[in-house]
Amino acid sequence: MKFRARLQRGSKDIDYQVELAPNESANGLRSFSVGSQTAEADCEEISPGVYSVLMNGRVYETRISKPPGDPAGPGSTCVVAVGLRRYLVELHDPRRWRRSGSSIEAVGPLEIVAPMPGKIARVLMKEGEEVKRGQGLLVIEAMKMQNELRAPRAGRVERVYVAEGQGVESGARLMRLVQEVAGGLDPRPLEAAT
Repeated sequence: MKFRARLQRGSKDIDYQVELAPNESANGLRSFSVGSQTAEADCEEISPGVYSVLMNGRVYETRISKPPGDPAGPGSTCVVAVGLRRYLVELHDPRRWRRSGSSIEAVGPLEIVAPMPGKIARVLMKEGEEVKRGQGLLVIEAMKMQNELRAPRAGRVERVYVAEGQGVESGARLMRLVQEVAGGLDPRPLEAAT
């Protein structure tokens, strides 16, 4: 499982790619990587919001809480305290789709990513086709269940990255949509739109 994390300590903001192994190893630990570093850890919740983490032979008590006034939900922040150190952490899970229209950018390219690992069962749209909000884009099969991914906004399919029968990992790019603007389709490349 892959996440994008933003860590804030003091005046520094640092972005990380976090990957968690799907299963525990033979010794009961779960491996993970943060950026280019890999480690193994065991974690148990010992009371609400308090965790005991065993990593590299050391035990850490970690407290996780919400900052006052911060709404719950994907992309929200939490305060992680390890000993006397406190970090403000924001996690983004690519498997979660943003549901409200206001959270989706009004213009610019939009990358549609796989919400889970699976196999592409059907590609419903071709490059260059116009789509309406809520229209089916493709079907991904995971654990013998088929899930239709729908367009979160109207636009045009600029790029299809996958083919039917292809296996994909969680967070893999599937399609790119471009948004219509008053003068036509948004001509900006991805780098300029973000």
